[in-house]
Amino acid sequence: MSPIQPPRIIRLPLVTAWGELRGRALSLALGCLALAALALPVAAAAEPSAQASVVGGRAGSITEFPWLAFIEAHEGKHGFACTGSVVAPRVVLTAAHCVESLDRGGLTSAGQYALATGVTGPEEAKEDNIFRVVEAHVFPGFDPGTLHGDAGVLILDRPTTAPVLPLAGAGDAALYEGGATVQLAGWGLTQAKAKEEPSGLRTTSMVVQTPSFCKAKTHGYYSPFSPTEQMCTLDLPKKRSGGCFGDSGGPTIGQRPDGTPVELGIISTGGDSCSTKRPNVMTRADFVAGWVSEWIAATEAGGPRPIVDPKTPFPLMTKPVAEIFAVSSLRDHFGKRFEAADRIAGSCRRASRARFKCEIAWVAGRLVYGGIVSPFYVRRDGAVVWDSHFQIRWGVLACLRKKSRHCAIQSKSG
Repeated sequence: MSPIQPPRIIRLPLVTAWGELRGRALSLALGCLALAALALPVAAAAEPSAQASVVGGRAGSITEFPWLAFIEAHEGKHGFACTGSVVAPRVVLTAAHCVESLDRGGLTSAGQYALATGVTGPEEAKEDNIFRVVEAHVFPGFDPGTLHGDAGVLILDRPTTAPVLPLAGAGDAALYEGGATVQLAGWGLTQAKAKEEPSGLRTTSMVVQTPSFCKAKTHGYYSPFSPTEQMCTLDLPKKRSGGCFGDSGGPTIGQRPDGTPVELGIISTGGDSCSTKRPNVMTRADFVAGWVSEWIAATEAGGPRPIVDPKTPFPLMTKPVAEIFAVSSLRDHFGKRFEAADRIAGSCRRASRARFKCEIAWVAGRLVYGGIVSPFYVRRDGAVVWDSHFQIRWGVLACLRKKSRHCAIQSKSG
């Protein structure tokens, strides 16, 4: 396997879809497409993922953070980079959205990954510290709509010599109460609009906030915050540093009373444009530690593999989430023909607990498009992922306005 080069692919961003689309109700007027214009940022809409490189921090080294793993994946024309932590010789912990595609639906196959440990910069990677991923698994409680349970594990083709970072457990509850200083580190952008990645990893100190503070301060851009499943951090008092695009899945590193490091959280989401004024949100490591331990036992000691009960109910899909998935589906299947829209209208209604039916229409140039997109949750390889069915028709707007029977109509479904 050739050495990992410096990151040139998509820096998997902090999930900002809630801030981009939430509350912008799609109001449909499908007829001959007398559309209600919407201020919907199609090109930026619903690229759900997560944040986390370091803004306003300092240069770091792998000597300081020897458990870090640089993760990249390539799948067709799509690619992304994430961060992980070594929790066992062959097990790397990362975010679920680094395994499951939130903007396109489905899972990234294990064979698409390359992973490096023991490097300060990806360009330093050599054959002996580059690993293939043979299995990728998403925490079975992961909700793609709310990001609750945002955790996943990657199983390596052989053991790494990097040290193991312990996960928080019941005895670390006090570290989640607020006030503890933690460290973030990553290889991503140093500002949201940066055109080049830093040559090596960067780090910053953050402060764990109280659960009540997190709930209150994330409400404006991330209302699903769950104190039992998540934690948040801020750079106080100056608010000059925080996560940005590229370090999703990286560890939030605290210290136990005896001075030993412990992973308190997995970087998941945060404010738009890598804002350092808003809290970064992490999945609590103690919430997923039991499941991670089962995979460690199965991988390292031949224990039983974790089993997901197929009768487990699907998460409740909400209307704002259905709108995000519907837009993402159209972007994926129609590309520039959808992103070039100058007018968009639509409406989503519930079909079941885990499915919506969305009527959507848009005008792009001379053409008008309209039809149905039905996003839904489905279980694949033990993980809850989203998918959609769609049927869209389109024709020349001027012809349709004349109500001519001879207008050429094209269609696409999937």
